[in-house]
Amino acid sequence: MSLTARMTAVWAAMVAGCALAQSAERPSVILVSLDQCRADRLHLDGNPRATSPNLDRMAAEGFRLTRFYAAAPWTAPSYASMMTAQHPSRHGVTVFQTGQDRGLKPDAITLAELFRKAGYKTGAFVNNGVAGAYLTRPGFDDYEQGQRTAPSITERREQPRLDFSAPATNPRVFEWIDQNRARPFFLFLLYFEPHSPYNPPPEDDLFKSDAYPAETNTGYDLVKGRLFRLANLGDRQAVERMVQLYDGKIHFIDRYVGQLLDKLRRDGLEKNVIVLLTSDHGELLYSHPSDYMTFDHRSLYEPVIHVPCLFWGAGLPRGKAVDALASHVDIAPTLLELAGLPPKPDAQGRSFVPVIQGRQKAIHRYVFCEQDILERLRSVRDDRYKLILNTESGRQQLFDYRSDPAEQRDIAASRPELVARLGSVLAQWREENEPAPEERDRRWRAHAPNKYIVDEVTTGAHFQLSGNDWKMADQKGNFGGGSYWTEAAKAGRRATAMWRSDNPMLGRYSVSIWYGGLPGGGIATDAPFIVTARKSTKTFRIDQTMQAGVWVELGIFDDPIAVTLTNEANGRVIADAVRFERVE
Repeated sequence: MSLTARMTAVWAAMVAGCALAQSAERPSVILVSLDQCRADRLHLDGNPRATSPNLDRMAAEGFRLTRFYAAAPWTAPSYASMMTAQHPSRHGVTVFQTGQDRGLKPDAITLAELFRKAGYKTGAFVNNGVAGAYLTRPGFDDYEQGQRTAPSITERREQPRLDFSAPATNPRVFEWIDQNRARPFFLFLLYFEPHSPYNPPPEDDLFKSDAYPAETNTGYDLVKGRLFRLANLGDRQAVERMVQLYDGKIHFIDRYVGQLLDKLRRDGLEKNVIVLLTSDHGELLYSHPSDYMTFDHRSLYEPVIHVPCLFWGAGLPRGKAVDALASHVDIAPTLLELAGLPPKPDAQGRSFVPVIQGRQKAIHRYVFCEQDILERLRSVRDDRYKLILNTESGRQQLFDYRSDPAEQRDIAASRPELVARLGSVLAQWREENEPAPEERDRRWRAHAPNKYIVDEVTTGAHFQLSGNDWKMADQKGNFGGGSYWTEAAKAGRRATAMWRSDNPMLGRYSVSIWYGGLPGGGIATDAPFIVTARKSTKTFRIDQTMQAGVWVELGIFDDPIAVTLTNEANGRVIADAVRFERVE
C-alpha cells in the first residue's frame, strides 16, 4: 500500500469516529475563486470605487482575513496549494507542464478526495484550463472544465462548446446545487473573471473618465491591444484606463457572486453551508514598471500576492475582520475543521478556525510565497516586513508594510539585521521544502519547451521594457506588424528591452532575432543584443539596417535565460521578436 493510500485510510478511520462527520447536519462547503483578483481593488479593502457591492455585503454578513496571501503568483501552483494545503515546492506544481504529467506529486492528497471519503457529494466548475489540468485527480464526482475562449470554426461544426463566462456558468452551478442539496456537498467554483482581458460590458464600465474613454482591452495584438501597448510605454492615462477597466471587470463578476449568495439565501441553504471566497493571485497593473512585467503577475509584490479571503455562512461571526497572516495552504485545513472533519494528514497549512472563533490572534508568524517561472523568486513576511529573494541573482529586497504598503522603497541596504533575520527564516524554509538542485533540474528539464518559443512585442507575454524613451512603430516588416524603438542613449538615458521564457530553458537552444524597419531612418548599425545563459553571457553588435524582416540567428546556447537589447548604440534600435528554438 502506498503512503498516500495509508494516509487516506487512517483519515477515513478518523472520519468514522467523528460524530459530526456522521451527522446529517454537517454543513455543505463551497470554495469560490475569482481568477486574478487583487484584494485592494475591492471596495471592502479600501478602493474608493464601488467595485464590489455584493462582496461588501458578504463581508458584512460574514468574516474576512485582511492579510491573506497567495502561495504563488500564478494560477496552477496556487490552486494546487489550495487543494493540497502544501507549498508549491512540496506538491510539485511550479512550472508550466504539458502532457499527462501535470506536476502534482503522486502522493499528494486533494481536498476533494477527503470530502468524498467523508460522504460528501463533490463537484467542480473550473473556468480556467490552466487550473483545471492540475485538479483532475480522483475526488470530484462531477467535473466541468473550460475557459472563456471562442471555439474554432471546426469545433463549432463538430461539437458546440459551452460558454464558460460567469453568466452562463451560474445556471449550471445552480442546477447542480438543486440536484445535490439533499446531502452535504463540496463545490469548487472557479470564475474566470475578473481575469484579463479587461472588457467589462457597458453597464459595468462605471469608472471611466477622460482617460481614453472609448478604449477597452480585449487582447494584446495591434488593434485589440492598443491600450495595453500605450500603457506599456508609460502613458499614464492609458494606465489609468486599464485600472478603470479592471475595476469594471470586478464589478461585473461581483454581480454573479451576488446571484450565488442570493440563491443560497432564497433556498434556505445559508443555514447549513459555508462559503469561502478567494483568488489565485492579483495583478501588477503597472505598479512596479522598473522591475517586472508592468501588466502581468510574474512577481512577488503585494498587488500580485495579496488576495481576498471572505467567509460566509453557518456558524460564522458577522461583520468581523482580522489581520492575522494566512495563505492558500491554510484553506483546506480550515474548511475541514469547519465541516467537523479530521485534519488533513499531509497538510503544511493550519486551520484558522481558532482565529475565526476569537480563541487565537494569529496562526502564523511567517508566510511564504514562491515563483519558478520567468524569474526564480522566494519571499517571507512577518507582521511588518517582507523579504524577496531572487535565487539566481542573489538580489534581496526588503519592504516595510506599515510605512510603505505599496512597496516602493527597498530598505534592504539600510536594515541589514532584518535582512539577516528574515533571510535565515527563508533559508530554513527552503531547506525543508525545495528539492535538491539535481532533482529540480531533472523535473524542469522534463518540462522545458521542446520546440520553440517566439516572444514578440504585440503579445507582451514575456517581454519587458525599461526606460521612458520607447515609441511604437507598427508597419509592414515587423513581426506581427508591430515593434518598439528608441533613440540612441544620450546623457545617461539608457533604455532596455528584454525577452524571456516562462519555463526554465534547460538544454541547447538556437536564439534568433527579428526586426523590421523605421520611418525616417537613422537605424543603428551596432545594436547590442545580449544573450544571457546559465553559465555565460555574450553580446552581439547587429546592423539593423540589414536583414530586416527575416530571422537572424545569433547562435546556439546552453540553458539560455534571456535576450536583452540596449540603446547604447550609434542610432535608433528596434525591439521586435526573439525566438528560442530547442535543438536537442
